[in-house]
Amino acid sequence: MKASNVIHPKPKTTSTSNKSLKPDHSAKSNERRREIVQAAYQTLAEKGFEGLRMREIAKRAGIDHSTLHYYFSGKEALIDGVVDHIVQDLAIGRPATQNVEVGPREQLAGHFNALIRQMEQTPEMFVVLVELHSRAMREPALRAIFAKNDRAWKGFLVETMEAGIQKDEFQATLVPEVAADVIISLVRGLSITFAGRAASMQRPLEQLLHWIEGEGSRSAAQRARR
Repeated sequence: MKASNVIHPKPKTTSTSNKSLKPDHSAKSNERRREIVQAAYQTLAEKGFEGLRMREIAKRAGIDHSTLHYYFSGKEALIDGVVDHIVQDLAIGRPATQNVEVGPREQLAGHFNALIRQMEQTPEMFVVLVELHSRAMREPALRAIFAKNDRAWKGFLVETMEAGIQKDEFQATLVPEVAADVIISLVRGLSITFAGRAASMQRPLEQLLHWIEGEGSRSAAQRARR
């Protein structure tokens, strides 16, 4: 929900100004939003898109219907919040390894491993993603939500591809934007093909990494690691 542009005058009081209360209020609002998103997420995992009813979400979150609409104007806004929640948990668009300098190849390999771990630990997350993606084929509003979140993921992958080419860890003929699209499409396809068998994604993703490296660049990377 967008904040109002109206500027309210500050109260001319002393120590009990509303300013000191804002952080607590904001924290409570954020927590309430998380509870609603979690309720919608669990409902999608259990019942699918058709089972997503705003009144049921409100009941599951322990609030009334009007309070739910205060935080989310409708189903589309709520789904946007669910997708954001999933993307943050998957750490899409973020380096797989933090506080450590790693090369592009290791960063991409770490990203693949993190996705596999996430699928093993929270398989329902991928059930929700597949459910929403299939629905998005018929609904432009849902496609727009995924397109927005995909930009961050693709940006991370393109940046990694470009760095890998510069450092001779990936083959020079690679087109970063195309390679990023291939990775995103393959990961989504594998999450369906190997639903419930996340470990089986390991070999296809390793093969993809070898293709991205190419023979010459892979040999150079191996020599550099010795």
